[in-house]
Amino acid sequence: MRALRHMTLTEFKLFLRAPESVFFVPGLPLLLVVVFGVILDPGGAPDRLRDSLLAYFPAMVMVLTLAILTILIMPSTLAGYREKGILRRLATTPAGPGLVLVAQTLISAAMAVATLLLITVTGTLVFGWSAPGDLAGVAVAFVLGVAALLALGLFIASISVTGGMATGIGLFAFFPSLFLSGVAMPAESLPPGLARVGEYTPLGAAMRGLRDSRSGSFPETSHLLVLAVFALVFGAAAVKLFRWE
Repeated sequence: MRALRHMTLTEFKLFLRAPESVFFVPGLPLLLVVVFGVILDPGGAPDRLRDSLLAYFPAMVMVLTLAILTILIMPSTLAGYREKGILRRLATTPAGPGLVLVAQTLISAAMAVATLLLITVTGTLVFGWSAPGDLAGVAVAFVLGVAALLALGLFIASISVTGGMATGIGLFAFFPSLFLSGVAMPAESLPPGLARVGEYTPLGAAMRGLRDSRSGSFPETSHLLVLAVFALVFGAAAVKLFRWE
């Protein structure tokens, strides 16, 4: 336990020393909340439009941050460790390379929770946004969304030989997912067929679950099942395929 605590603290320090990590988490979510908070001021947008955007926007920021953390940052970090031989060297120590995986997972999950709190507290206290309508729904969709995307990120890390390869695969998955999932633009603006396909992606299912919860409805069972299946399938694949060198 002591070794895990030390490893997690070390990895967190390395995370904070990377300018891109600090910019994207928590810098980008906070910036987006401030910008859209001003735009969605009661005097700056009609009530009907404001209510609709307040269901969409916090979910969008949360899912975007999760995607950056799990699909881009974490896989490139772990694959970079493999490329540089760090994981192989750790295998000869009492700590073992497995602690790096656990530490990276804990850091990503903790930063996801911090982002959720940052968005909620800043939006509520500073800009007067209403609290989520279904807190239990937010919790369930959030936990399953984090699990599914962490599993996807670990899978990308497991099949990537180098950090650059992990970044390339992550970008290949990241940008199409943003549009299909309804993150880059509301799902209502997509063609019905594409919007339906997007519901069965991890980003899309998480996005819809968080939007529904924000509006006061518990997430649909189909969306929660999609997240659970992705978490189990990609998690199992990552465990099977992951190599330390």
